[in-house]
Amino acid sequence: MMLLITRLPEIANPTRQPYPSDLSDAEWEILKPLLPKPKGFGHPVEVDFREILNGIF
Repeated sequence: MMLLITRLPEIANPTRQPYPSDLSDAEWEILKPLLPKPKGFGHPVEVDFREILNGIF
């Protein structure tokens, strides 16, 4: 039996305390133009790229 996950889980607490490694607003403004733009078709973007990068850092 194969389990398919069709969407990301809901975040129980969407507000969180910032970490020291989180992107500052100035850093985010530099990186934001480098991220892929929506193509105008298909599923709309439902993720926060800033939070993904914060998780990586």
